Formats: sequence, structure tokens, C-alpha cells
Amino acid sequence: MTSIINNILKDGNGNEHQIKSPGSGELLGKIKYGDANDVNEAVQAASHATKEFSTLSIFERTEILVNIAGKIQEKRMSIAELLSKEHGKPLYTEALGEVDSCITSFRDAASQMNSITDEIIPLRDSTKRAFAYRKPRGVYAVITPWNFPIGNACTYYIAPGLAAGNTIVWTPAPSCPNTAQALMECVIEAGMPEGALNLVIGEGPVVGDTAVTHELTNAIGFTGSTKTGEIIAQRSGIKPCLLELGGNGPSIVMQDANINQAAKAIAAGSFVNAGQVCTSTERVLVHDSVADELIESLQGEIKSIVLGDPLDKNTTMGPVHNDDTVKKIMTHIRDAVDKGARLVTGGSIDDQFPTSLYVKPTLIDRVSKSALINTEETFGPVIGLVRYKTEFELDEIINSSPYRLSGSIFSEDIRHSMLLAEKLNFGFININEASNYWEPQVPAGGASGSPSGYDRSGGKASIENMSETQTIVVNMQ
Repeated sequence: MTSIINNILKDGNGNEHQIKSPGSGELLGKIKYGDANDVNEAVQAASHATKEFSTLSIFERTEILVNIAGKIQEKRMSIAELLSKEHGKPLYTEALGEVDSCITSFRDAASQMNSITDEIIPLRDSTKRAFAYRKPRGVYAVITPWNFPIGNACTYYIAPGLAAGNTIVWTPAPSCPNTAQALMECVIEAGMPEGALNLVIGEGPVVGDTAVTHELTNAIGFTGSTKTGEIIAQRSGIKPCLLELGGNGPSIVMQDANINQAAKAIAAGSFVNAGQVCTSTERVLVHDSVADELIESLQGEIKSIVLGDPLDKNTTMGPVHNDDTVKKIMTHIRDAVDKGARLVTGGSIDDQFPTSLYVKPTLIDRVSKSALINTEETFGPVIGLVRYKTEFELDEIINSSPYRLSGSIFSEDIRHSMLLAEKLNFGFININEASNYWEPQVPAGGASGSPSGYDRSGGKASIENMSETQTIVVNMQ
């Protein structure tokens, strides 16, 4: 099944595609992609459901969200196994955690929505009263990526969007369809009204574009590449867009940093989800005086990584998701070496596994400012060290990449770190923690004017961005 519209499962009208496991290469099944007709049906269903769903009381909506969390909890292991097989992330160290993040997101959205209050605005005219209400925007087109097939969708868009009273047409990455369907089944079993959340799986230029441009779609939520985000922004016209796009923020290791602490955090930031995170630690700006010590510590961290079968309990890093990602990773590694960098460890595919998607955890030293690892998003398990000698060099190195999503600073001088963080134009910055450390209630997103997107997702920020203020003025005379 590739579509769930009005809580009814159906095959799409598009072409048939095979779903293969990145870990084993086995055929997991076949699906028929949805097409523009499926999206139109889904948007029509969402539009029809808007009036009823938006007029449910906040407590009625949030009760459904809590029920969804409970249903996911009941099926936690089975959903995680599907996710691990379809995506390639390790079952025990990552897939279960992603399912847990879905549970948390629905519970948090329910709690946060119940605590949001409307306001009375003071007026100069004492005979009138102005009331400002949070209102849903209407039908949301939500397009989500393959790196966190359900975690991103639930945390950024579905849970807060439903909490706010919107109806949603969800077009997830087509490479993890069974995981998306399993989530939707939990939603239906929890008592979601027909049409409030609809699923259409298919190719982005077909189903995503149709959802974005549909006349009954009121707003858009998207996480993915900057290139696709730019297309969506252009195609959406004047519809509100919540966009989280590419990232390549720096992790800055100062001269006074705790090197062992920094190495542990950098390794976690780079190798979790095989580096396929928009806030992943990719380029590390390290003071030359401590660079060798950092390399030694990082090598120790890398040796502890177990690359292997995602379903194996001992595995701590699985394969990357697809061939295109492998090609990009290897291109960036070769480019760095060609421009003078030293390959310390990794840099190749581990050929002892069933597929060619198992990229060895990689560390590269003396990466130049012009290298692709420094200027672009690699999206793989690669750490590139860019050395600097004085703090005056940092601005130039940082500005050699346009992305402004996240970053991190490692230093024992917290005051100096705070002042530096405030000067850096990034959506969020962690101090003495990995660049990808994040909790669902924390606002996150790209800095304005950068190709990392705009507006904020996470916690109340998502609810606020997926709703709007309606003001009513009453003449009391």
C-alpha cells in the first residue's frame, strides 16, 4: 500500500518500485507509487476534514495525540525492525531511539498545546476589547526526508501540526514505505478522524510538487536538501513554508578545550546515523596546537565503532542509505585528498558486507578551506579537520561555507564560548557538546539569509509556526 486517504489503505496509481534493504540487499517488497491523482484525492480529503478537525477542542485533539503515542509504544519493536531493515540504521542503538522520539513528540505536542493560551490585547479605546487566538492554518503539505523517516516527520510536523488543528497530507521519502505505513496504522487505531492525516508515497517531483502547488493546500512543511527547498519555496507562491534544509556548521575546538571530551562529542556527532544528519559534525576547525592530540583521541573513538549488520546487537554504525549518498561521500573524500589533505583512517567502502553501502568511518586531517568537505554538506561518516592558528582566521574559514544551521564550540572558557556563540550567525550552537545534540522541545532551524532554511521547528516553535493569530475586536457598547 502506498496511500492512506480517509483512513483507507490503497495502492497508488503510479509505477511499481522495489524496496531493498541497504543492509542486506534483500528485496523487502514492491510498491506502486502514488501519483498526482492520489495527491489530489488526499488534499480533497484533508480539506473536507478541516472544519470538523479544527473545531475539536484542544483537549479532544490532544487526547488523540496521547492515544497515538500509546499505540506506537505498543508496536515499538516491530516498527523499529521495519525502520532498521528499510533504512539501514542499527536497530538497538538508533532505530528504537527514533521510534521513541515519535512517542515523545506526540506526548510533548499534547502537553505543549494544552499550555498555550490566547491573549487579550490592551486597547486605547476602553469601550472595545481585542482578542488574539491561535488558529490552524488549514491543510498542510508535509514532505519529509529518508534520514529520519518517521522521527523527523512526527517531531517537526505531524504531532505539532495536528495539535494545532491542521489537517495534513504527508509525502514521506519513498524508500521507507512500510515504516510510514506502520506509523499511519497507529494513527488510525488511535481514533484519528478520517481525512485529518493522509499519506501518499511517491516521487517528490510528482507527489510532492502536486501537494505543494495544490489550490487547497494552505501551508507547507519540508525537511531536505537546499536545492529541493528552493524549488518548493518557488513553487509554493505565497503559502507559508516551514523549511529545514542543508547544514555544514563548524565544530570549533579551541586551544583550551578538553580534548577527550571534544573527541567523544565529535565522533558521536559525525557517526550517528552514519553521518546522515543535517546537523552532523563534518568540518572541525581545530587549533593547530591541539590538532595532533585531537587526532589521537578521535582514532581511539573510531576504533570502538562497530560497522555492521543493522539488526546485529553489537553494531553501532550501519550502512548509508543509498548509492547517491555513497558517491557524494567518496567524491568529497577524493577532493579533500587531491587538495592536500591527509587521510588518517577510513576513506573507503568495507567490502565484507552484502552491499556496497558500508562506508568506513573516516578521519581526514589538514583539509583546505576550498575542499568540498569544508564548503558543502557531505552527509556521511566523515570528519574533516581544518587547522587554524589564531582566532582571527575563524571568520574566513566559517564563511567559506554558506550553511547556517548548527555548530559547536569546545572550550574550558565558557564566558568566551558564549560570547563567540552569540556572534556566530547559526540557528543553534552547542558548547562542549556535539553539533547534532538536540532535544525535541528545543527550537531549531537555519539562520535567516542562509541556505539552511527558515523559521523554527521543535516544541512550541513548531506549533506556533504551524498556526496563525486571528484577532477579533469587539465593540462593548
